[in-house]
Amino acid sequence: MANEIGRSLGRFVGLEQPRTLSTRFLQLAEITGTRLRWNEPENEAPVRMERSNGYLLCLQRRYLAEYPYWVNDKPVSAMPLDAGQFLFLDMNEEHASLTRGAVDCVSMYLPHEALRRFHEEHDLPSVGALRTASGVAFNDDIIRNLGECLVPAFERPDRVSQLFADHVALALTTHLSASYAEGPVVLRPVRGGLAQWQERRAKEMLLANLDGNIGLGELARACGLSRSHFAREFKTTVGMPPLRWLLVQRIERAKDLLMNPSLPIDQIALHFGFTDQSHFTRAFHKVEGVTPGTWRRIRRF
Repeated sequence: MANEIGRSLGRFVGLEQPRTLSTRFLQLAEITGTRLRWNEPENEAPVRMERSNGYLLCLQRRYLAEYPYWVNDKPVSAMPLDAGQFLFLDMNEEHASLTRGAVDCVSMYLPHEALRRFHEEHDLPSVGALRTASGVAFNDDIIRNLGECLVPAFERPDRVSQLFADHVALALTTHLSASYAEGPVVLRPVRGGLAQWQERRAKEMLLANLDGNIGLGELARACGLSRSHFAREFKTTVGMPPLRWLLVQRIERAKDLLMNPSLPIDQIALHFGFTDQSHFTRAFHKVEGVTPGTWRRIRRF
């Protein structure tokens, strides 16, 4: 269902597509991410989204002026959207609009079933419904940052690690449950941690997949835990999330190769699964505080 939603957002159902339409898709566990872009300064682009059993976040990355909007074929007032604001829609209703100008939208679709499973994993009461509002511009720094962190991934979805995708999906589901449920939902921290065998097994599996192409679900099953419980207990035990721990291990191994001055940095980057040298440099600087080239020069003395 999530893949079908992603594809339906990328077409203009029964309507003419904008000539400048660009579409990208990304699967994040149960969540489907879509990036739609077009620029029609003279013509209004008609959009109609099909009904489905889930919620849709539409994060607008550029200013979008007030536009005609309908819900279930009835006109609804729609606020203009500043860059960084988003719509939060119940897709059990049918939504249609006419937009003009530049559109750059990152959408994230969450099925009701995925939300239900998340609450079961946390032994939480049923969430009921999330607080959506048609035509209303929402402001939420967490949603904006989650959407923005996906932008580079849409350009190279083949290079997106499964572990990264699972973490984004878990973060989004957690935030929506805690902040947008009809009734207050409190996700209480649980003190504990992984058993020694669980920590050892998780680290072995992560090190065997340095490129990150292993999901939280696989790690959690090996430890006999749910995904969300595993992510929390790993951080409690190790002091950082699995994705961050794996990044540190990749950098440590890359440093061994950097000691060889004859190896080009771009080849080292690709060897450890980084998209390119620029990606490797940003990640290395985040962990070490210096660039790989600077680190290599310092070690020569």
